Amino acid sequence: MSRWNISSIFFLGEGGRVRILDLKLGEVNIITGASGTGKSTLIKAIDYCLGSKVCELAAHVKRHSIAVGVKWVLGDAQMITGRVIPPLGQDTSTKMFVSSGRNLPIPTSLTEFEGATTLQAGKSFIERAFGIGGVADASNESSARKWRPTVRHATAYMFVPKDVIYNETALLHGLDQADEAPAIIETMPYFLGVVTQDTVIQERRLRDLRKRLDREERQLRVRQAEGSDYKKHAMRLLMDAHRCGLCDLPPDDASETDLQDALLRVKRLKIDRSGQNPNESELSSLHTQRRSLLSDIENARRSSRATQAALQEMTGFEGAVRRQYEKLKIAEHLQPVAHACPLCETPSERGIAAAQAIRQSMKIVRSESVAVENVRPRLVDHEGSLQLELARLNEKLKGVDERIKTWIRQSDEAKEMDDLAQYHAHLMGKVSQFLEMNPATPLPGPDLDVLREQIEELEALIDNDAKHVLLTRAERKVSQYLSDAFASLPTVEPCIEADLEFSSKPPAIAIIEKDTETVLRLPDAGSDENYLAIHIALSFALQKYLGMIKAPVPGFLVFDQISRPYYPQRGEDEASIGENEEVLAMRRHLDFLFKATAEQNDLQVLLIEHAYFGDDPRYVAATRMRWNKLSGDALIPLDWPKRESSL
Repeated sequence: MSRWNISSIFFLGEGGRVRILDLKLGEVNIITGASGTGKSTLIKAIDYCLGSKVCELAAHVKRHSIAVGVKWVLGDAQMITGRVIPPLGQDTSTKMFVSSGRNLPIPTSLTEFEGATTLQAGKSFIERAFGIGGVADASNESSARKWRPTVRHATAYMFVPKDVIYNETALLHGLDQADEAPAIIETMPYFLGVVTQDTVIQERRLRDLRKRLDREERQLRVRQAEGSDYKKHAMRLLMDAHRCGLCDLPPDDASETDLQDALLRVKRLKIDRSGQNPNESELSSLHTQRRSLLSDIENARRSSRATQAALQEMTGFEGAVRRQYEKLKIAEHLQPVAHACPLCETPSERGIAAAQAIRQSMKIVRSESVAVENVRPRLVDHEGSLQLELARLNEKLKGVDERIKTWIRQSDEAKEMDDLAQYHAHLMGKVSQFLEMNPATPLPGPDLDVLREQIEELEALIDNDAKHVLLTRAERKVSQYLSDAFASLPTVEPCIEADLEFSSKPPAIAIIEKDTETVLRLPDAGSDENYLAIHIALSFALQKYLGMIKAPVPGFLVFDQISRPYYPQRGEDEASIGENEEVLAMRRHLDFLFKATAEQNDLQVLLIEHAYFGDDPRYVAATRMRWNKLSGDALIPLDWPKRESSL
């Protein structure tokens, strides 16, 4: 045997009570029984023993059992995984037992369990036994550890519970859970043998680094936009210090770092108590400069208004000239006549003179139009120059106004001080406070070049082209197995004799109709019978491919109630089954299960069912437990006492 199978599932109760369900390796195993006997709990029990976060066992099981375990077998190797069952009202238990060896006995009490450990350590033990990972996870990043392949992702290829087997959207167990689906999708290339665990972690880290780079670049742009406020406040403080003789005024294009250095130098200065108050003549000079600027601005505005008026008048004049020219074009009709009237052909010197006069007027009008066209571009250029000059003068005026405001504020503050030294101390206090509130401006974010180098290094390690080729090959193989299996199962339109194509990201099935070659999505199948056939075929196709590549997934499949589309309201024994179309369809499913299981090496199937086919020798031989209401038998016997914590 080359793949892990389950030999036993067992429950422990009070007083040394033990319930053991033995399964045969590499075969179909069937558990049948009435509703409420605990059949569906078996999937949850196996899942719980593989490290699920929440114990979803039925209330009756929690009240009457104290522990559950699963015995796994791989050739001579054995492994027992067990969990303490929490009392009703408690979600889970972090206490786990994992042991491995040969000829392991099934414990009959908690004290006989070996390998007590934590939940996380227990899952790591199971992963090493299954072969998941292959290399130690040396990453310290929580995001990388979060997305590495685990035993929790492997359950997607083993469990087909009733909430999945007829699902119209979710193909695999866990894909309908928002918190589990992303990791299952992320690690699917690993389980399909396309990438290693290292590659999965590197791809996850690459995505995280790209997101981080985008975030840091956005934050850098925000800091650069906010830097103008820092620069404005820093310049005000330095202008105050300059007027008091504490520093030189920095240039207008000084960077934030230069301004910060200048403020730090001001902060370290010693106060000179012999200094003088700011020069009063500076304010007068600023006002004079402001009046001059206002005069220049007004002159420029008048010139602009005159230029705009000239352009407007020129436009009207040009229209009048054009209309006049059009009227005078009648002279062109008089051109052919020489010395005769065009009406009576009588010689006429007067007509010739009139035609010449009109042509002369046309020349004058045409020259005026040309003059307008020559002058217009110069006026337009002149207007543009005036607007640029106005913008420059207004910007300069703003600077002068800012300096006047700063001078007045500084002067008012200086008057409130006893002497200049006190003002110096006040100013330096403001500088210190500003620097403390802005300790590092611009804020020293991460080195984006380092991030870019890390991204480039990871991109060089990940061969996306090779990965794409291998993933496509794996999907093609699975699709081939899937279509072959699907052809053996009962279906209805539009899936009769259809081909199926499997894609891994996102996990999806394309249904290709036989005659029309129309490509349909999974929701288009439209029938529980079709969904059932698709999920069964996909489960066996994936297991066949996983077995072929020796993937770290146990050779184990469990199906919960595949007969529901055929017997939704029927009883559970053979007396309730008549030979009709539904029974024939169900028998085709059973034929496929037995045949497909036999064809795959070391594949074990557990079928949980209501229906019982007593006339099928294979079904009878494969039935390990048959519970019904008349016998009172169930997964947890009804005579088991309640656990002490539930009394």
